[in-house]
Amino acid sequence: MTIIFTTRSVRKGSETLSQLEKHLAKHNSSSPKSDRRVYFRPENVELTSLLSVRALSRKLLASDIPQLNAIVVNAGIGGWSGVNWPLTIWKVLTSIRQSTTWPTFKLGLVGLVTPPQLPPRESGAPRNEPVLGELFCANVFGHYMLVHWLMPLLWACTPDSPGKIIWSSSIECGRHHYNPRDHQGLRSAAAYEHTKRLTDCMALTANDQPATARVVKEFTTPFHPNSMRASQQRPQRSGPVFLLSHPGICTTAIMSLYWIIHQFYRLGIYLARLCGSPWANVTSYLGAASATWLALASPAEIKAKMVEATGHVDGRSCKWGSACDRLGRSSVRVTDVEGWGLDGTGKPFRDTWWAGHVGRKAGATDATSEEVENFIAEGAHVWKEMEALRKDWEARIEELEAEQGQSQTSNGHP
Repeated sequence: MTIIFTTRSVRKGSETLSQLEKHLAKHNSSSPKSDRRVYFRPENVELTSLLSVRALSRKLLASDIPQLNAIVVNAGIGGWSGVNWPLTIWKVLTSIRQSTTWPTFKLGLVGLVTPPQLPPRESGAPRNEPVLGELFCANVFGHYMLVHWLMPLLWACTPDSPGKIIWSSSIECGRHHYNPRDHQGLRSAAAYEHTKRLTDCMALTANDQPATARVVKEFTTPFHPNSMRASQQRPQRSGPVFLLSHPGICTTAIMSLYWIIHQFYRLGIYLARLCGSPWANVTSYLGAASATWLALASPAEIKAKMVEATGHVDGRSCKWGSACDRLGRSSVRVTDVEGWGLDGTGKPFRDTWWAGHVGRKAGATDATSEEVENFIAEGAHVWKEMEALRKDWEARIEELEAEQGQSQTSNGHP
């Protein structure tokens, strides 16, 4: 097994590689070095730069990698300036399970955009390009472009074990967070949650939905750069499947907090766990459980667990969450999604405890058939917007590459 992981710098890549090697040695001490079965490969990419994403995809396509069995698109930024402290204290003291899982006190920055994606022309004049939201690009669009450009590696997987595109969402995003009239969330004070609800709509409506089938097919059509040699072409065996996960609630560096505040935050999550929250993982290690399980499980195992969790054999797609019990024992649970329910069937949420729903937001109601249809329609809108943006930016990048190719030829470089 080869694990390719990406960081934004060589230094971070080296640090991560060292940690992974130590972890592997700790859990693989009985095997001789000659019998090694897990390998790590660091790569660098900046997801807010489409040219960086393009460069990584070309590098992987030109490599000797036979296929990608799973790609976990997990990186992202929060875009918060801080928290409303009076509201934070009140919410934590009065409703710790709900406030740590669905916080309403974060202060989001509005209108963050990426630097220009394309370099200026040879004359020095800037190129005419549309604005690209920073959180939208880091959390969704950079991943979206990378996945599309890596389709030949995903299509090389066999039908009995198709390539998996595992999107990472959040437990806290809700129906009201995504505004279809502001697709990139540039006017939203909750841009992070906006991008995660967008991800939910996209991932849950990607598989076997007539409303999205045509657009999804365009996205999953394998990308073949003109520079690819015949020896680098891979067989097209089976199209990929889309899966959705979230890490529950963990303490990470996605929001900058003073050390002492960070420790109180950890304590709050532990208290939420003791009070019965199944999403209070605290550590990112436990938070990785759902994405890891989805990457390793067979299609039959995933289907069987979905039926076991929901009781519905006719379910569509699920949002899989990393969960744990009061003792910190890890598990993977199906998560309720506003307007979609557990599996897009509109059937009731059954799991209750303490006269409330386990792992469900207070006041949540079962998704009706009409709400599910509205969710699918919103998913179709998201796919249409994403594909329009992809084609627009691909055309701009290909124009740039053509100019650079002509420039190199005129300077005597083949």
